[in-house]
Amino acid sequence: MGIFTKNLYELLQEETEQFLSHDGMRLHMHCWKPSDVPASRVVLIVHGLGGHGAYYASSLAPYLVPLGAMVYAPDLRGHGRSDGVRGDIESFGELEGDVAAAASWVRNRHPNLPFYLLGESMGTPLAILHAANSKPELKPDYLILAACVVAPTITPRIDEILRTAFYLATNRRKPALPITGREEQGIRDLEFIKVLKADVLFNKHVSVRFLLNMTKAMNRAAQSHHLLSMPTIILQGGKDITVRHRPTRAFFHRIAATDKEMHVFPEAFHAILNDPDAPEVRKRIINWIDRKESGNYQTNGMFTNHFQPFA
Repeated sequence: MGIFTKNLYELLQEETEQFLSHDGMRLHMHCWKPSDVPASRVVLIVHGLGGHGAYYASSLAPYLVPLGAMVYAPDLRGHGRSDGVRGDIESFGELEGDVAAAASWVRNRHPNLPFYLLGESMGTPLAILHAANSKPELKPDYLILAACVVAPTITPRIDEILRTAFYLATNRRKPALPITGREEQGIRDLEFIKVLKADVLFNKHVSVRFLLNMTKAMNRAAQSHHLLSMPTIILQGGKDITVRHRPTRAFFHRIAATDKEMHVFPEAFHAILNDPDAPEVRKRIINWIDRKESGNYQTNGMFTNHFQPFA
């Protein structure tokens, strides 16, 4: 892909493990661990719709691991190499349970390290709901939301409306609704689009039931702002057409934590971690992590539009 440093990617060693979710479902975990520096923090990443944890081998892990981060990214059920029906879920609580199981799995291995939970796209409502509702011992110390979708919006084509109506009436469980075909509207990096189209593990269809459950979860996440007391950072693309920007900013301002930041990159699309602006996004994340752990810098509702690159 054109947006990551190839040398870093090639030198990074990935480990894979299996773990069980709350209901016994077998899930796949991608792990990247520092070898030349002591482990100083844990980052658990929750991927977006249709994706899987392997994508972070290029977009995040090569930049976090050399700084001492233990980086983990599970494939949620029905995604990637995990078990489960592809493209359909009975309830979003199943995916919420996957995140809780992954958090427990990671916490048990690193009980004394700072715990960062990072959600991307569909992973943001999952990260929010976990941070808001989980047991105290499983709550993240820090929350990172990339391409936050608590206020989704996208204008469907006529054929998409008709297809959705048909399966809403006939078979809500059938993964028949395409989530591909308009990649250029959400992704600026053409090489990443090629990767997605060629990826046999990427889910290209979901059911009506999946979309309905996901929308309900996004609404619940949007109403959970008062339960987010941990330091939080939101990173958003200014040209992300999948979200409503004003309600997203309102969600940010309502978050209970006083230590919070939101950064908007005006030219970035929805796939903000695989965008030409991704290097600047990563710099913001890394700088924020460094400041949080130094203990000598606290923000109070910082909102920034990045018209100039971050040095």
